[in-house]
Amino acid sequence: MGLEPKKPSNEAGKAARQQYLDLARRVTGEANLDYNTLYHRFAENDWAAVKLDDAVASLSIRSGNSPKQTVGILHQSPYLQHQVHQRSVPLAPMSQYVRSTVLKTVQQQKQAQSQQRSPSRSSEIEQN
Repeated sequence: MGLEPKKPSNEAGKAARQQYLDLARRVTGEANLDYNTLYHRFAENDWAAVKLDDAVASLSIRSGNSPKQTVGILHQSPYLQHQVHQRSVPLAPMSQYVRSTVLKTVQQQKQAQSQQRSPSRSSEIEQN
C-alpha cells in the first residue's frame, strides 16, 4: 500500500500521536493496535474517522486531559494526517475541525453533567 502516515517531526508530536493511539486502543477495544494499522483503517473512511475522532476526544476529556491537550492529541488523528499530508488540505481548516470537535465534546459533557445533577421535569412530575 502506498498509504503511509507521515512521522511526527518533534517530541511533542510523537507524544501526542502516542496519546491518540492509546485512546484509540481504548475506544476500539484493540489493545495491540498500532498507528499504521489505525491509519490504514480510518484515513480514507471519512465518516468512520470523524466518529473515531469524536470518541477519542470524548475519552480524552473524560480522562482528565484539558481541551487544549485534547486539541494537540487530535492533530495526530489519522483523518487529519491523511487530509493534510495526502490530500493537501491546508492545516488551518483541519485545525478548525479539531477545535470544533473538542468544543462540541466539552459542551456535550457539560450538558450531560448538568442533566445528571438536576432531575428532569418528567421525573419531578412522576414523583408527585
